Amino acid sequence: MSSHDVTIAGYVLVVALAVALEVAAVSGRVDVQGLGTVLSRVMRHRAGRIGMVAAWAWLGMHFFAR
Repeated sequence: MSSHDVTIAGYVLVVALAVALEVAAVSGRVDVQGLGTVLSRVMRHRAGRIGMVAAWAWLGMHFFAR
């Protein structure tokens, strides 16, 4: 298994955990806010909006640009 495969497996694991946490939050089994609530709170502030743009730019540069 190459380092590229390990990196991809790590990203898949992080996404799977995020999806599992969101499902648990929506179902009410865990006392955690859902992704929509968290994003709406982040987007209320200018620093949060700048951070979201930076995160999207980072994702775009690393995953979608070729």
